[in-house]
Amino acid sequence: MMSTLATILPAMLGDATGPTFWMPEAASSVAGDVDWILEFINIISYVFFAIIVFALVYLAVKYRRDPNRKQISGEGPTHNMALELTWTIIPTLIVLVIFWVGMVGYIDLRESPDDSYEVGVFAQKWSWTFSHPEYGVTEGGELTVPLGRPVRVIMTSADVLHAFFVPAFRVKQDIVPGRYSTLWFEATKPGSYQLYCAEYCGKDHSKMLATVHVLPEDEFQDTMGKLAREYEDLPDADLPRYALVRLYNRCASCHSLDGSTGTAPSFKGLWDRTTEGATVFTDGSSLKDHMGSGGEYEVPENYLRESIMNPGKYVVENYTNVMPNNFASQLKPRQIEALILMMKHMDELVDEEGNIIEPPETEEPKASAMTETTGDGD
Repeated sequence: MMSTLATILPAMLGDATGPTFWMPEAASSVAGDVDWILEFINIISYVFFAIIVFALVYLAVKYRRDPNRKQISGEGPTHNMALELTWTIIPTLIVLVIFWVGMVGYIDLRESPDDSYEVGVFAQKWSWTFSHPEYGVTEGGELTVPLGRPVRVIMTSADVLHAFFVPAFRVKQDIVPGRYSTLWFEATKPGSYQLYCAEYCGKDHSKMLATVHVLPEDEFQDTMGKLAREYEDLPDADLPRYALVRLYNRCASCHSLDGSTGTAPSFKGLWDRTTEGATVFTDGSSLKDHMGSGGEYEVPENYLRESIMNPGKYVVENYTNVMPNNFASQLKPRQIEALILMMKHMDELVDEEGNIIEPPETEEPKASAMTETTGDGD
């Protein structure tokens, strides 16, 4: 039924895959069907709105109170079987058609094709994590998918209700803690599209954003290959910037880079506070009490690692433990090492306002004198 409407209605309304008054750009195989159903219901609404308003105005004028008009004696008509059947049967049939069309579309969106590419989605306050089991790749705050292939997302939540919503794909599904939910889409246009959490999930709900990157198949394969080994191939000197660019987006909704307070302590100055032992915990102790020779944390790096691996062990004063305990399971050991190095070198990576400092561009080596001489001789 959806495909039939998508064939008939464009002839009436014009083909619109770009943004419209009601909808953003359409960029998936199901977006057109969803849009035409919306337009189908809108047209019905427009027609009945016009009929009802016309009848209302006409009858109000025709039968308005007029002192000069001869009053009709006796009772007027109280029943009209034909009229009553008309305004009962026609709306009922229309409602049944709308229900049928909507249900068919709903079922289509629930049943993904057998050859779908699977992605795991892990939602938590207030970030998204995406896993690609086929490649052993995990992304945070970004989801890379192939162009022209059905993608099935299997979703769960670590804490509260969330909702996976990509307006350009016309797909939305609630994510309930303690269970899995799924949906599917097939992107039809390369590009980057905004992903939202469409379920109010707490203080920083509006910051729970992610970006879906749609790449042609060959670029998608190359990107997955690079992501699978990017942190393993990097030299240690490049790990801090890798963590800032690729991993920090999982932390951004709670930990700022400019010193501003939020749901969790800012990363700005974190290394200095750690080395000085200045951090105070909710149990009344300070980090200094646990550091030093013979202490729980002989070096500052041990405390940072513990905070990632077991965030509820010591909670910083004036904050609550909202960081999921399973966050560390989403990271490889070298990625945890990269995050610690990022915190140590934060002053070199961001400015006072928390903006990322771009690395200086490396100049291309100039041609040697021998090459220039040889070229002139040729």
